Amino acid sequence: MSRPIEEVIHQLETCYHHHLPVTDADPDKVIGILSIRKAISMLGDTSFTHEQFKALLAEPYFIPSGTEVLQQMKFFQESQQRIGLVVDEYGIVLGLATIEDIVEELIGEFTTSLPSLANKTKWLEDGTYLASGSSSLRDLNRLLNLNLPLDGPRTLNGLLLEILEEIPDNDVSIKVGNCVMEIIQFDQQAIKTVRIYQPNKSHKQAESQASNAG
Repeated sequence: MSRPIEEVIHQLETCYHHHLPVTDADPDKVIGILSIRKAISMLGDTSFTHEQFKALLAEPYFIPSGTEVLQQMKFFQESQQRIGLVVDEYGIVLGLATIEDIVEELIGEFTTSLPSLANKTKWLEDGTYLASGSSSLRDLNRLLNLNLPLDGPRTLNGLLLEILEEIPDNDVSIKVGNCVMEIIQFDQQAIKTVRIYQPNKSHKQAESQASNAG
């Protein structure tokens, strides 16, 4: 909150998260949680101030790092919270956890993440599938019968960025296991859209591009 308001507004306009922890002069001290949905409605106001911004913040909810998953689920329910900041014994923020994260760990997936994929679960006639970069790897595995790794990033965007180690500056094809993927839309922050080629289908051109990219 010590940054110029113009810089804050720019960050909000390019943010692809639903919530953000907000700090003041001390980067290790979180003063509140911002709902991006609430903030977006204010961005058209040229007189938008730091005080108005602070008024949008929800009080941060902290979770000790050693809290058991089931116990934290109960705490979320009792306090009617959906998001919390995980802190260590010194109060240093280690990360952010949501009730969706916990449910996904317990049952494999959270139903609110399914609608975007549930209506498009079939491969196209050419044996391809267009997926959002934010798609859950677990959902893609289940719905498309894939075997994408689940021991690292949880989203397709995260997996591809981990492999590429950077956001691409042009269309790139890459092979993950036996699955060829073509990145077809991206911006400065994330991979937005990926064309996935169905394994065991003939996609010689895509495989050739993926081999060259590797």
